[in-house]
Amino acid sequence: MSDEDWDSEDEHDITERIDEAHADNPRLTVWLAEQEGRFDEWGRRHGGGWDFGEDSLDRVEALVGEHVTSVDDLFTREHTPLIQVACWYAGEVHNRTRGTRWRMDPRPADSHPWSKRPYVIVPFARLHEYRDPEGIDYDARPRHHPLSSFLALLREGPKAGQGSLRSELDDCA
Repeated sequence: MSDEDWDSEDEHDITERIDEAHADNPRLTVWLAEQEGRFDEWGRRHGGGWDFGEDSLDRVEALVGEHVTSVDDLFTREHTPLIQVACWYAGEVHNRTRGTRWRMDPRPADSHPWSKRPYVIVPFARLHEYRDPEGIDYDARPRHHPLSSFLALLREGPKAGQGSLRSELDDCA
C-alpha cells in the first residue's frame, strides 16, 4: 500500500484495517494453536484446575514468580512453554471474562520488539467506548501484552502484591 492510499483514508478506516490485519494472520493463528496445544500438559505440570477465572491469575503470578527470578531471566525464558502458555492463559482470562480478542502484528518491525508479541485488546466495535484523555490517540482501547504484565510483576517485586494481573482486567470492563 502506498503512502497516497494511507493519506486518502481517515483514521477510523486505517485503525480498522490495522485491527483486521492483526486479528487474522498466520503468525497469530500458529501462535494460538501452539499454546492451546501445549495447555493441557502445561496445566497438569503446574497443578491442574486451571479454569480461566479471574482468581486464577493469582496462580499465574505465583507460577511466574516461582520460576522466573529477574527481567533478564524472563527474556531468556520467553519462548519456553512455561512462559508462552502462561502468556496465552493470562490473555485467555481477559478474553473470556472481559471480551477482549487476540491480536498480533503480521509484519512486526525489528525496531519495535513489542510488535513481535501477541496481545489482547477490546474489539474494534467498542472503539467509541474508549477515549484518550489527552486527545492524542485515536485508538485508546486498552491493550495488554501478557509478557509486559509479567515484566511489571518482576520489576515491582513484592510491592506489586498478589492481584496485579487481576487488576488489569478492570481496564477492559
